[in-house]
Amino acid sequence: MDNFKNLILVILICAALSVLYFNIALDPASIDKLFLTISTFLFSIFSGFFISRQAARYSDIRKSLAAIDGNMSAMYRASGHLGADFQSKVGGVIKEYYELILKNQSWDYNFTHKTTTLISLHALLEERVGKNSLSPLEGSALGRVTASLGNIQMERKNLVALYEERIPFFQWAPIYFLATVLFITLSITVPSFDFLLPSILKGAFATAIIVVLILLRQLDSLRLFEGIIGEHSAKDVIEIIEGDK
Repeated sequence: MDNFKNLILVILICAALSVLYFNIALDPASIDKLFLTISTFLFSIFSGFFISRQAARYSDIRKSLAAIDGNMSAMYRASGHLGADFQSKVGGVIKEYYELILKNQSWDYNFTHKTTTLISLHALLEERVGKNSLSPLEGSALGRVTASLGNIQMERKNLVALYEERIPFFQWAPIYFLATVLFITLSITVPSFDFLLPSILKGAFATAIIVVLILLRQLDSLRLFEGIIGEHSAKDVIEIIEGDK
């Protein structure tokens, strides 16, 4: 639904700019077309580089979140070999972890706020195992649970590092400056007053500039697609714990 709304918004912006260029006469001699060429080239270089970098960051974060979710579900299933009561307690801790993410619609909630998920899971292990002797099956299950906890900790560190790789202000500044210059030079240097096709083309190009900035902003904030990143995977883990899968 959000994607459909975004498409409608882009079409409306393009139509509005096309009407604007069709009805307003601008003096193309006031700004040399050289500015248009230079600003287009630089804007393409800067925006292309940052979009590529942020897209790779987005992909890496999705992989790390998927790895955490996989380890969480594997740990929950393995904990069943250590007793139904123990598995229920582990499931409760894991479910609370994901409910905080979904409730706040923030994939990074457990990184930006103090949580005790891993501490609680280690405490449950200590409470269950302690100095008790374990059967071979229980020992194997314990090994899988502790391995999952170690993997989660490693992926968490990767996510913390990736979270910090956002575009800083001093890098946003030249992008916005070049986009503004490009928008102005495009509007002035290409004649469109009372011409339908040039007005539509200018409106489309100007809209493309805006869309590039929006895309870059969404990649930077990790909200490229509908919903939060990792939302469906988080719901899948909850459904496993609740017995729906």
